[in-house]
Amino acid sequence: MLINAELTELNAKDIIVLANNRQVLAFKKTFAIQRGNTQLPKALSWGQYLCYTWHQISPNSNLRFIDQIESRHLIKQSMQKLGQNTHQSLLDEVVKNNDYCANYLIDLSELTYSKIRSSELFSAWINAYKNTKLILGLIDLHDLPSLIIKTNTSITKPHIYGFKTLTPQQKLLFDTIGYQQINAISTHNILTFTFDTTTSEIFKAAQWAKAHFDTNPDKSVVIVSPQLSDIQHQLSSIFDQVFDNLLTEIEQKSYNISLRLHLNQYSLIQDLLSILTLSIQLQCNKIQSTLFNKVATCVYVSGYQQERSSRSLLMNQVLSLSVDEFSLDRIDKDLSKCPILEAIINNIKREKPTNNTLESHLLNFNNMLKTWGFATDRNLSNTEYKLFNKYLQTSLGLNQLSFYFGKVSTQSAITQLNNLTAQVIFQEQANKTNIQILDALEARGLYFDEAWILGMTNQFLPTRLNSTRFIAHDISVTHQIPNTDYKLITTDAKNTLESLNSLANKVVFSYALTHLGNEQLPSPLVEFNPTINTSHIQKIFPIPLESILDTNTSYLKKPQIKLGVRILKDQMACAFKGFAHRLDTTSFDAPHIGINRLEQGNIIHNVLQYIYQKITSKEQLLALNTKELDNLILNKINTVLKRHLNSSFKKIEKLRLSHLIHTFIEADKLREDFYVLTTEQNITANIANLEFETRLDRLDRMSNGDKIIFDYKTSTTSISSWYGSAISEPQLPIYAITNNVQGAAFIELASNKINFKGLSKNPDSLPKQSKYKDKYQDWNKQLKIWQQTLNIASIDFQNGITTVLPNKNACNFCEFDLLCRIVK
Repeated sequence: MLINAELTELNAKDIIVLANNRQVLAFKKTFAIQRGNTQLPKALSWGQYLCYTWHQISPNSNLRFIDQIESRHLIKQSMQKLGQNTHQSLLDEVVKNNDYCANYLIDLSELTYSKIRSSELFSAWINAYKNTKLILGLIDLHDLPSLIIKTNTSITKPHIYGFKTLTPQQKLLFDTIGYQQINAISTHNILTFTFDTTTSEIFKAAQWAKAHFDTNPDKSVVIVSPQLSDIQHQLSSIFDQVFDNLLTEIEQKSYNISLRLHLNQYSLIQDLLSILTLSIQLQCNKIQSTLFNKVATCVYVSGYQQERSSRSLLMNQVLSLSVDEFSLDRIDKDLSKCPILEAIINNIKREKPTNNTLESHLLNFNNMLKTWGFATDRNLSNTEYKLFNKYLQTSLGLNQLSFYFGKVSTQSAITQLNNLTAQVIFQEQANKTNIQILDALEARGLYFDEAWILGMTNQFLPTRLNSTRFIAHDISVTHQIPNTDYKLITTDAKNTLESLNSLANKVVFSYALTHLGNEQLPSPLVEFNPTINTSHIQKIFPIPLESILDTNTSYLKKPQIKLGVRILKDQMACAFKGFAHRLDTTSFDAPHIGINRLEQGNIIHNVLQYIYQKITSKEQLLALNTKELDNLILNKINTVLKRHLNSSFKKIEKLRLSHLIHTFIEADKLREDFYVLTTEQNITANIANLEFETRLDRLDRMSNGDKIIFDYKTSTTSISSWYGSAISEPQLPIYAITNNVQGAAFIELASNKINFKGLSKNPDSLPKQSKYKDKYQDWNKQLKIWQQTLNIASIDFQNGITTVLPNKNACNFCEFDLLCRIVK
């Protein structure tokens, strides 16, 4: 990347003014090649030149120079004082139009008396801004040219290079102090290509660049894309494939693509701002679920590697809450499994958000990031390191703005910090490579060995009409603001084409007939060959089809599984539904209002567990008087419900629970004498070598010595399937065949009636039942039937039997619809 100019007449005393910083770098490299070790002249961009000259001629000025951050804020402040609500896009437009006025010497009085409301408003805003600067003794970049001219001081005549056209402001300054033009050497060796799609066009350009890279890596080439910001991901994806850079860090890629993203568009900065925002929410104990999960699983937070699995489980727990906001007490148990994260959160929430100056807030933000251990326990890539340093420099802008603000809230300070990062452009630095991908503006004035310009359509050259938002059309045309009428568009198009022609000795222009399915036309300024280039297209040969048997998959090598009862249930209902669990997919509850059925079921289980841990026999139950029983039930309900936020739903649930539990206990009192051996016990089951854990709701010992297992159900149940080839609720049969018990039953907890449905060796061990009295075998024979049925399901699952043959109810509430071929 050089400039195409003769520099042998320049010396160290000369000052060179170039159009942009990229040209400054190219100039220095070109000068070093042409002049060897000769001392460099002072090479400056336009903005750098103004600041340098002002400080040279007025080193002791009382006027304070303000940068873009302060200037932008003062413009916003002036608009607000005049009653205008401001937002980012409006402020961007006002700043751009202010630049036009300064660069094209438009006096604000022209706008004031234009009789166009938007122009009059704009003029009032900018006049208020200028008055603020005058009162405070401030100057900005646009003030410097006139101040330099007014000093009447002898100034060294600069050399200028790379300006497509000088703005009136630039021309006035250079004409006043004098200047010398460095002319680019004109080169014209042009090729043109036409492609069918943008993808084909980019792919061919990537192959062209790769060929140069392989045969002559010292040759510098440039790919210019006028649509770089729109197709940057497509460009980088295709170039990564062609250069085999898919898993390569930015700074090590074989090419350099100029993305020029705003600082707050990078994930590291987004995570940083999220951490600061979450800190405020933690201190207020009002936490957004999505933000918490983002920070909890952030790779830049201390302890992520050590607690990666437990933090993912914590994220799932937050998702299961199915709420937009929550308080910390709802995740206490799961958070305790992440001790590093828990310690960080406890330290953060000790502080409370307060109103303070922006300067003080910045110090607080830095302390917050230290508490979170931000980017401290992992090695940052070169790009991440530079990105974080750029943030640290940018955040100092809060100190500048602190002068204009009183005490503000922490959230307001974070908003100001986000605004600062949105104003700063950060370009990721690639390895020193001779392959550059630039937009048309960045490529202007540079020189390469070869160049390829993509997207030469009539949408790029000539460009569209530029309609200035706050400057009246006739004023824009009179002052020749670029592209504000068709004559100016034509002139600009010719200058742009000349600049592109001079990028290299050999230049390729290309365009595609279609982009994302939309037709495109070529630029009328370039003559394209209508023949579509197909040299990049590879011949495709058909691959013979191969038939496979998809009712079997591989054998399960690890017999230890999760969700064992559910897997066997699904395997018996539909072999494919059982197999789908081997894919380890994740499912989440749909968001809901209040307390859903699953939560209600868990609450009832927990309440009954706490009650029967305290009252362990029918004798103790009967010994309770009405008040003692009421207090016991109310106390256990309150204990379980304390994790749920206070709401009308919670009040209704408490009343429903109280009625239901009272109804159940009255039914339980009518049973034969019993003693509760255990509640909610975790057990390990082994079915045909398939091991898994399951939970037993309750195990009782009857007065006759029989042990009976119970499973609480809040919906209607049936034990008819216990006698068929597919057991719809296998939990109790599984426990019965793996433990020494003499009975198993469901307890249906309905608001109007409590039902016991099950089987037992001794009929007196369970309450009387009218259904299924004659359908089941002797208890010991029934155990053998269950053993055989469950063994077959286990072996089928382990052998990978995946036949898609659901029984009657298998498809109800199935979560594998997207994988299954059954049409419902």
